[in-house]
Amino acid sequence: MIGFWFVAVGLLAGALSFVVTPIWHFRQQNGNWSAAGIIAAVALVPIALSVYLSVTTWNLEAPLSDELPAISDVVEQLADRLRENPDDVTGWLMLGRSYFTTGRYPEALTAFREAWDRTPVPGVELKGSIAEVEVLIDPLSLNGSAGRLFDEVLDEDPMNERALWYAGLGALQKGQIEIVRQRWSALLAIGVPEQMAQAIQEQLDALPETSGTVSQSTSSPENFGFAIHLNVTFGDSIVAADMPGQASLFVFARAAEGGPPLAVIRALGTSVPGVFVLTDANAMIPGRSLADFEALSLVARISFSGQPIAQSGDLFGEFEYRRSESTGVVELVINQIVP
Repeated sequence: MIGFWFVAVGLLAGALSFVVTPIWHFRQQNGNWSAAGIIAAVALVPIALSVYLSVTTWNLEAPLSDELPAISDVVEQLADRLRENPDDVTGWLMLGRSYFTTGRYPEALTAFREAWDRTPVPGVELKGSIAEVEVLIDPLSLNGSAGRLFDEVLDEDPMNERALWYAGLGALQKGQIEIVRQRWSALLAIGVPEQMAQAIQEQLDALPETSGTVSQSTSSPENFGFAIHLNVTFGDSIVAADMPGQASLFVFARAAEGGPPLAVIRALGTSVPGVFVLTDANAMIPGRSLADFEALSLVARISFSGQPIAQSGDLFGEFEYRRSESTGVVELVINQIVP
């Protein structure tokens, strides 16, 4: 039952976005709200509900658990329908958002690209969705294709909240401190939720005082508050073969209960053994700080393909970190092989 309503609300939110987005742009361009647009947005929910109740074949008196499919079944039904009708752009967008909501980022990226291929002039929403998924799959894409997409979004919509956050994060990776200040200050000026605004302000306050560009190596970890120092080594059971040129080391922290990485470092595979520092400068999720978590799952992985998604044969090590028990440098040992 919960899964069904989760999908229903998600799809309804997606439908509302098609109405609310143009209303917002109308106000930005004209200084007034569109009365017709507001009426359409308000009427969408009751109209959708009444239409559903009039056409549904669901037996409202039957036990709910016997009638409703699991969320994964609903998503797969949508995917099956799109294989039969692949030119349905709206369907691809809904599928992409569904995959994104459930953390299936590679599938979300595929769905969004299907929508892109069928859209003559992709808009800022689609560009931002593709760029965000690319970053969640590979954080370094902020310095590549995802970064370019976010720049395009800002060219068309300079006050786009998602693009301002990620573009600022990309500038931080490059050490472009003044650009970080410009983009994140603009984000604060828009008016974001209080918790996120506080986190952004803390990040801004931690930036070094410079008008130029600083490299990541000269930016002290202490400038970014809470830091986890890790000594990454190979275990005795692992024989580190000659590293291919594309091999990469990924060091990342997740919440103990799982979810996407909170912070990520990428380095050359040949940098192991070595000492690394995870701070909020490596953060990947707006408004989330490593300091907010008592327990973290720390992982170091050697990717022989250079891709962030684990593949058979990659090497990795894990450590369950607790702030209250930490006494200094964390010994993170790579001692396992991805099956």
